[in-house]
Amino acid sequence: MQQQLINLSPDLKKLQDEGYHIEVKGGHLVAHHIPYVNPNKEVKFGALVCPLTLASPTRTGTPPDHTMSFCGELPCNSNGNPLTAIINHSNPTPLSEGIIANHYFSSKPITGNYPNYYEKIRTYAEILSIHAKELDSTVTTKPKK
Repeated sequence: MQQQLINLSPDLKKLQDEGYHIEVKGGHLVAHHIPYVNPNKEVKFGALVCPLTLASPTRTGTPPDHTMSFCGELPCNSNGNPLTAIINHSNPTPLSEGIIANHYFSSKPITGNYPNYYEKIRTYAEILSIHAKELDSTVTTKPKK
């Protein structure tokens, strides 16, 4: 079912084809292996998580909102300062079985919402990884490439 959903949903298929490590778990889209910087100025890898809306049993709908959950340490810029521009709160939050988010982000696009899951995941991955790439140019959000 998971692979069928990915194959039949253009936004999820594009994420997978570009090399993102994604999975559908407990009604959520999870993008693993997202590089970020922790407060000690170390490059780490976390996961972006958001609720997955379905237009049909085999196809995604539009994301319900512009927010994103994150599993990992406190994300920072390359100087070790927290990314306060996107961090809404930092509280452990169970999302579904086996998924506990540590942080909740808000980065609203000008349009108010992301048009699809590809744009939503790509945008948040870039916000986090740009700082990690300043410290290590070899890190990537796309480990399957």
